Amino acid sequence: MKKLILTLAVLLSVGTASAQDRQVRKSRDLMEEVQNLMANKQRKEKETLEMQEKLQKCKEMIAPTLTSPETKKELANAWDVQSKLYKFTFSPLLDQVIAKQPTDTLALYQNVLGALDAMEECFKVENASGKEPVYSKLNEVDVERYRPYLAYCGQMFFTNKQYTKAVEAFSVWMDYCQRYTILAENAANLIADPQTPQIAYFTCLCAYFAKDFTTLNKYISQAKFYEEEIDNVNQLYATALIEQGDTAAWAAELREQAVAHPNNEAPIQNLLAYYFNKKQEAEAAKFAKELIDADPNNKLANYAMGVAYMNSNKFEQAIPYFDKAIEVDPDYTDAYYNAGVCHSNYGYAINEKLNGKKMTQKQYDAAVTPVKEQYRLAEPYFLKVKEMMPDKPEMWASRLSTIYYILGNKAKQAEMDKLLNY
Repeated sequence: MKKLILTLAVLLSVGTASAQDRQVRKSRDLMEEVQNLMANKQRKEKETLEMQEKLQKCKEMIAPTLTSPETKKELANAWDVQSKLYKFTFSPLLDQVIAKQPTDTLALYQNVLGALDAMEECFKVENASGKEPVYSKLNEVDVERYRPYLAYCGQMFFTNKQYTKAVEAFSVWMDYCQRYTILAENAANLIADPQTPQIAYFTCLCAYFAKDFTTLNKYISQAKFYEEEIDNVNQLYATALIEQGDTAAWAAELREQAVAHPNNEAPIQNLLAYYFNKKQEAEAAKFAKELIDADPNNKLANYAMGVAYMNSNKFEQAIPYFDKAIEVDPDYTDAYYNAGVCHSNYGYAINEKLNGKKMTQKQYDAAVTPVKEQYRLAEPYFLKVKEMMPDKPEMWASRLSTIYYILGNKAKQAEMDKLLNY
C-alpha cells in the first residue's frame, strides 16, 4: 500500500511538471500570435485591442512558470518568451523616441532591463544544460544592440533630475560585461568601448547629486580617462572627497591632479589655500617644489613656490619665483601684485630692524637706502596691476600711496589718496 502511494506521488509530480512545460509552450503560441498582430501596421482598432488582450494574457501565463520548480524542459523557452514580451512592450516606446515624441522613460527603462535580464536567464539555463543553444545565439545580438538604450534612459533621468534612477541605468551600462555573461566572448570589445569614460563621468556626476559616494568612488578611475571634461571630473571627485570628510584623500588627490594637469589652476590654488589655512607652510613649499621639478617653466608651479615663501615671510626668496611666473605669462596679474607686496614687505622688514637704534642723520640716511630701494622696486609691479585693472583702484592705489610716501613723492601720493577718498 505504501509503495502504491509513493508511485502515485511520483506520477503527480511528473504530471505537474508536464503541465508547467505545456503552459510554457502555450504561452509561446500566444506570444507568436501577438507578434503577428504587431507586424500588421495596418491593423484595425479591434485587432489592436485583441493584441493587447493577448499580450496581457500571455504575461499572466508565463509569469508562474519562471519561478516554478516544476518547469523543467521548457525553462529556457519560458525566459525567451518573457524577453519577447518585454520587447513587445518597449517597442512602441522606442518608436516614440525615434519620432522625438514625449516618452515614458521609466517604462522604457524597466522593459529594456526586463528584456535584457530575461535573455541572460535564458542563456544561463541553456548554458547549464550542456546542449546546443536554441535561443541564446539570436538573443546575443539583441543584448549587444540594447546597450545604448540604457545610456539614453540614464541621460533622460539625468535631464529630469532623477539622479538615483540615472545612476542605476548608467551603472548597468558600465557593468554590462559582468551582468550579461551571454556576451562573454565579446567582453573585451565592450570594455574597450570608447564611450566608457564619458558614461563613467555621467555615472559619477549623477552619483554625486544622489549622494551615492560608493558608486562615485567605484567608477571615478574610469571617468578620469574622459579627457574632454578632465577638469570637471577632477573637481567632482575632489568635492566628493571633501563631502565625505576624507581630507587626507582629498589632499592626496589634488596633489596628484596638480602634477598630472599642471595647467589647471584650481587644484593648485585649493591645495595651497588648505596648507596655508592649516599653517602648513613647509608642506606647501614641498608641494610647490614637486610642481617645479615636474616643469620648471610652469607659471603656476613658480607662483605656488612664491606664495609658499611669501606666506613664510621669506619675501626675498619669493620674488624670483613670481618674476619667473611673469616671464612665462606677462599678463599674470596676481604674480605682479604678489611680487610688489614682497618687495614692499621686505623693505618694511628692513626698516623694522632700525627701530630703537641710535644713529646720526648720515647713518640713518644710509640705513634707509635699502628700504627705499625695495619700495622703488615694488612700484613698477603695482603700476602694471594698475594698467591691467584700471577700474579697481582698491588693488593698487593704497600700495602705491605707501610707496610714494616712503619715496617722498607727495604729488603722486596725493593722487593715489584721492582715488581712495582720503
